[in-house]
Amino acid sequence: MSLLVAGWVAIDEIETPFERREGSLGGSATCAALAASLFTEVRLLAAVGEDFPDAMRKALERPGIDLAGLEVVAGGETSRWGGRYHYDMNSRDTLYTVLGVNANWEPKLPAGWEDSTALFAAAGDPVLQQRLMAMVPGARARMVDTIKFFIDGARDELMKAIRAADFVSINESEARELAGVPSIARAGRALLDGGTRAVIIKLGEYGAAYISGEDYFVAPGYPLEEVVDPTGAGDAFAGGFLGYLDSVATVNQREIRRAIIYGSTVASFCVEGFGPSRLLTLERDEVEQRYRQFRALTHFEVDG
Repeated sequence: MSLLVAGWVAIDEIETPFERREGSLGGSATCAALAASLFTEVRLLAAVGEDFPDAMRKALERPGIDLAGLEVVAGGETSRWGGRYHYDMNSRDTLYTVLGVNANWEPKLPAGWEDSTALFAAAGDPVLQQRLMAMVPGARARMVDTIKFFIDGARDELMKAIRAADFVSINESEARELAGVPSIARAGRALLDGGTRAVIIKLGEYGAAYISGEDYFVAPGYPLEEVVDPTGAGDAFAGGFLGYLDSVATVNQREIRRAIIYGSTVASFCVEGFGPSRLLTLERDEVEQRYRQFRALTHFEVDG
């Protein structure tokens, strides 16, 4: 089994009310790949510039992550992002975005990667997301993510990408905007009516809601007393979710529910450090222990 993760590997500048970090390893593909590698083999498809630090590449050289698809663009500049979080750590301001090599990058699959069994197309150009899905026709689980920029500027192409995928991952404000309704439940149903197969609406520290034609499932967030940095938590969720699904024999509603809890579990670790720093030290045993705690926190008996 192998999960293809496509998106940004970047260099971040992150500021919270309590600390500031420059030159932090970041990017949607980075966090998703690290999270997914806890469950399955990962193929990382991304581009960086010649300025990408050797130390950051070495950090990604982990068992379970194939870097054959990490292209170094000659003369290119690695994508960069800067953000400042508000006191509640749920909202943030983007200070700057430098597209760098991702402004014109055309991904090419290394030989043999077309047989990938799952795909995560992180937030990006929806035309590119459609192309990526076409490159791995045999994948049994394909997820696309998006951001407000593409909802506002490329809605038609975004809807095509969403309809082609098995799952769409989106936060609550984006779901409301894309569906044009204020209720999370109605937004999910509206997206299904538009041709989406299944929607995962990310609710930040409050968890996630899953809506499909066959199921409606709400998972709470794991209760943490301290959040260091929320950057990458949504991508870590996606990586944990798809990584787990790629590791099981059959993708069904039961396993999808488990995958959502695993995704939330891994995301809860992600926010305990700046950028992907906690994911770089995370072990599967830690995930399983917190997964069991998660189940205990949400379990109740029904009399009669």
